Amino acid sequence: MMRRTLMAAGLVGVSAFVIAGCGGSSTSDAGTTGTTEAPAGAAVGSGATFPSTAYLRWCQESGTCSYVAKGSGAGIKDLTTSTVQWAGSDAPLTDAETAAVTGTVLYFPTLLGAVTVPTNVTGVSTPLNLTGKAIAGIYAGTITTWNDPAIASINPGVTLPASAITVCARSDSSGTSYNFSTYLAAVSKDFATTVGASKTPQWGAKSVLSSPGNPGVANCVKGNDNAIGYVDLADARAAGIADKAAAVGTAGAFVLPTTASISAAGNVASVPTNLVVSVTGSTAKGAYPLTAITYALAVTGRDNAATKKAFTYFLGDKAQGQLAGLGFAPLPANLATAATAQLSRLK
Repeated sequence: MMRRTLMAAGLVGVSAFVIAGCGGSSTSDAGTTGTTEAPAGAAVGSGATFPSTAYLRWCQESGTCSYVAKGSGAGIKDLTTSTVQWAGSDAPLTDAETAAVTGTVLYFPTLLGAVTVPTNVTGVSTPLNLTGKAIAGIYAGTITTWNDPAIASINPGVTLPASAITVCARSDSSGTSYNFSTYLAAVSKDFATTVGASKTPQWGAKSVLSSPGNPGVANCVKGNDNAIGYVDLADARAAGIADKAAAVGTAGAFVLPTTASISAAGNVASVPTNLVVSVTGSTAKGAYPLTAITYALAVTGRDNAATKKAFTYFLGDKAQGQLAGLGFAPLPANLATAATAQLSRLK
């Protein structure tokens, strides 16, 4: 399998995000970087780029935390080695990752977000309709041109070029990749067999442009003709490609990623004791199927006083009320209640 890795130089937002809660010239805009000194006593965190727009703002305005966005896998590694006090992840730890942690990992759901599928197809100015199977075929390497019948048949009236599809993906260990590949594996047996669900999928497409972070993938799509990618809605907005995010679903039920469709996917009937819930592939009416829950993680047995302050802010009305404006959706009531109750386990 041929792979090309995009260099970070010149791309907006592909370097790590660092932000803290007071002073400085930091910014909370998606796809941008900012650096300040962490306030004394702040809970130091790292991890997923998917929720970084929200986490950066919350840390800055509350003064309770700092955050470096560098991918779920890297954040989990930092948490395991006690490099940070908390981590952001869009995927649960693997058995091996869990075994490497001394103490119990606590999952605190913080927000709902969409894994959008933006495209940059020559001559096409409106969002395409894409089935999960068609997206799976593209990333598995069985669909290679935009005028493939699997795409053309669900986009009547759209003139699709015979051009090769440029595939953009994450180069780092990523919760976004995990949720994206989990959905594709669920809707396509071929994809499940040849690629499978992983934070580091080995895509079947012959040539993949790989970039670190969601901002890197967004800029890959924006900068390459006939490209497709997967990226959170906030970073798609920041890159100016949210209007090209595909409507995903099945014939007659294609859904665009919006706050309303994200919220619809998050209406879970029950919450398990570990608070790990999957809403990817939701079949609820009006639900965007590529919706994910992202988590803030902490470990029992450590000094979590500062982390508890940060997480309390994350789950509060002010922080949750900002999410729609940032490209996310707040937690449903039952999940928010369970997460708030679990704060008592942080000492």
